[in-house]
Amino acid sequence: MFEMAFAIAGCSYIAARLFAPDSDRYKIKKAFRNLKYRVKDYDPSLIRTIKKDDYQEYVYNVPYGLIDDSKLQPVLEKTLDRPVHVYFDGKLHVRVYKSSIPKRIAYNWQQSDGWTFPIGVGLSGMVTHDFDKVPHMTVAGATRQGKTVLLKLILAHLISNHPDDAEIYIVDMKGGLEFGPYERMKQIKRVASSVDEAGELFEHILAEMRQRMKMFREKEYTNILDTDLKRRTFIIVDEGAELTPSAFHTKDEKKVYQYCQQALSEITRIAGAMGYRNIFCTQYPTADTLPRQVKQNSDAKISFRLPTEVASRVAIDESGAEQISNVGRAIYRTHERQEIQVPYVSDEEIKEKLGRYMEDVTGREEKVTRRKDIVHFG
Repeated sequence: MFEMAFAIAGCSYIAARLFAPDSDRYKIKKAFRNLKYRVKDYDPSLIRTIKKDDYQEYVYNVPYGLIDDSKLQPVLEKTLDRPVHVYFDGKLHVRVYKSSIPKRIAYNWQQSDGWTFPIGVGLSGMVTHDFDKVPHMTVAGATRQGKTVLLKLILAHLISNHPDDAEIYIVDMKGGLEFGPYERMKQIKRVASSVDEAGELFEHILAEMRQRMKMFREKEYTNILDTDLKRRTFIIVDEGAELTPSAFHTKDEKKVYQYCQQALSEITRIAGAMGYRNIFCTQYPTADTLPRQVKQNSDAKISFRLPTEVASRVAIDESGAEQISNVGRAIYRTHERQEIQVPYVSDEEIKEKLGRYMEDVTGREEKVTRRKDIVHFG
């Protein structure tokens, strides 16, 4: 008799704690009521709780006709004073994280598997991007929010992890100020710093691409992942909006801009299977500055803070980037959406760690020689 009474008392205590006014379950239930997230007298019904090291997830059955509500996540985050992720897959999931994303992290220079790299820390830890699974990427964000740091992180990780297999072409439309100092690295094939140089660079890449395509046909290759070829070719475009022609450009000048955009579209459409990976970065994405073919064929989309919801929708097909407040914070979107803090790496650190890959001045002069005699721009 005493044991039964003790068991009943224990169950009552547990139930009281679970639904106490200070418990997450109780607060979520009250938030549902206050938001009128229900159908007539039918409320969402908690069916299970999932406990993980970094979060606790509550799963609810909801009445027929009730789906997720965009107001739930921000209200629950403020109610619980912790990060919350709400999603719906027939059941309503409310995931409550134990801690927030750090506001600043340093790049740790650790090796990673294959062609992956540590793109940032999210609520569940480090998030990695695999360039062999998702070859092309677009990056957007207002000035001084982290775009160029991300590009330098990618460059540093590629060279550190694949010093003999990575070859990198860079279009630096800031006049070469950001990436010009790295042109002496053996992995950097060219750095273009103007639209004319970009046109020459793309002509070279397309010619090389067609040679590689011919080799693939001869060997009956359909995808580099099914071969023993180790080399990957990366094209990094910083401030890609500068490749968009303006009304004041002459007809001949516009040909160069149009050629660059056509080349980028061709690379993202057909070159991924041959080992080419395109990373296109722009400060303010619009239908003109983010070429349609580039966006459609880039299954990875990253956005740092943007000034408007319209820009966010252009960049990542949804709102949210306009609400980012922390420098280096970004939304990373593939088949799912994740908020991340991108690791920081400085120019000084890159030069210190990777200085051994710098070529002598003679090698640099040979590498940057431009092949103007073959440029026709379409």
